[in-house]
Amino acid sequence: MSFHLKRAMHKSLIFLHKWLGVSLALLFLMWFLSGLVLYYVPFPGLSQAERLAGQAPLQLPSGCCLTAQQATDKAGLTASEARLGMFGALPVWRVLAKDGQGGAPLWRAIDARNGQLLAPLPAEAAAAVAEAFSGRRAVHSELLERDQWTVPQGLNPYRPLLRVALDGPDGLELYVSPAAAEVVRDTRRAERFWNWLGAVPHWLYFTELRQYPKTWRNVVVWLSIPGVVLAVTGLVLGTWHLFLNRARWIPYRQFWMRWHHISGLVAAIFTLTWMFSGLLSMNPFGVFSPRAAPAVERMAWTGPKAAVTLNPAQALAAAPGVQAREMDVVQVAGQAWYRLRGVAEQTLVRADGVGASVPQAALPEETVQAALRALRPGAVTITRLTAYDDMYYARELNANTPYARPLPVWRAQWADGVSVYADPASSRLLLRADASNRWQRVLYNGLHSFDFAPLMARPWLQGSLIVLLSLLGTALCVTSCVIAWRVLVPRKRKRMHGRAARPA
Repeated sequence: MSFHLKRAMHKSLIFLHKWLGVSLALLFLMWFLSGLVLYYVPFPGLSQAERLAGQAPLQLPSGCCLTAQQATDKAGLTASEARLGMFGALPVWRVLAKDGQGGAPLWRAIDARNGQLLAPLPAEAAAAVAEAFSGRRAVHSELLERDQWTVPQGLNPYRPLLRVALDGPDGLELYVSPAAAEVVRDTRRAERFWNWLGAVPHWLYFTELRQYPKTWRNVVVWLSIPGVVLAVTGLVLGTWHLFLNRARWIPYRQFWMRWHHISGLVAAIFTLTWMFSGLLSMNPFGVFSPRAAPAVERMAWTGPKAAVTLNPAQALAAAPGVQAREMDVVQVAGQAWYRLRGVAEQTLVRADGVGASVPQAALPEETVQAALRALRPGAVTITRLTAYDDMYYARELNANTPYARPLPVWRAQWADGVSVYADPASSRLLLRADASNRWQRVLYNGLHSFDFAPLMARPWLQGSLIVLLSLLGTALCVTSCVIAWRVLVPRKRKRMHGRAARPA
């Protein structure tokens, strides 16, 4: 490479890095500091364990109630999901159904005794749901479409929501869906405070932006791409400048430039990997496949629809040892089952009248294997896993882990690299992975959260590395902010401004 070409390339890199740094310095600093907070305080969400713990035990008198299909037929709805639970002393089917006007599916409550569709709860009744859930007294309530803690699209089928503030020193607030007559989210004062410093700025999760998912996604992607370029140019220049002057490794004499170079050499690699993996978290341009099974595979898993003939009260009576809080219907391989869910346990009861209604902890092996073989053509290897593997794992073990990442599970593997994981206890397809997802596992989950098996086996080491590297990245960003300030406000202008401000 000629001298003049090297010089032109060097100047171009300096220009690009300088002005990207001036533009993004504060954003990088915010990302490092908020990411550190987010690592310890996640975004508010009501886990399955918390949701079930707050519900009243199922109480179904003999002969009660209608099946989900019967209840939705009487209510004039077509439901894709149904859950039987309690609304005070009243058993209700909570169903995800369209409104008949071609709109998006919404959760509604149906009286399980007679199939009458319940009207959305007034504010007083919805606040009473929050009081029963928490065991506390409601002190204030407000009906809203969304706020800062309810912006995710997953809550859209429950809207509008009633936010209920409850007494107590922790500032607990519950969000109740009046249409579904149930609590769908909880937040506490400390959680809200730390999220303003963590998840909200880190994910750019501001209500005004996040309520438009496509716009929010594009903003994150198109801020992350120049961030990756900034990190790449910094790494190239930092290494290049080590060899500019053979007499001294660090060519800069000015304090901030010198420490920007030093901190950049230390922090450049993981700054780049965090920026790049953060970009990949948005799956830009669809580079990764979805981790959920496509519709055709979900239909193959459920098989032909089976009619539910067993009365819900009979299913509950068949499992007297289970303190059930909720019951739903699952379909697998042309079979219908009731799933009875308690706070720390669940059981299955055959619901289609085939065989005895004997409670089972999990689906029979032959049923699961037949359903997995039906998912895709070709030879398949089916394995029962009692421990996590590289693709199916839990980041942390807590009360909700059995709901989010249960064990044991069945894994089906095909020759083209596709793997599917199924939970025999809940009859769910948990995860689908192909070659692109394996790259996603390393380039996003691995690089961004350090979700590598040796580190996850040593949480103290994983956490220590994230804290240390975050602090080093923060130091680099502080030097960037100072340099950016000096570029935008040169010293001469600041001195002139200071003289003009002096009294005569």
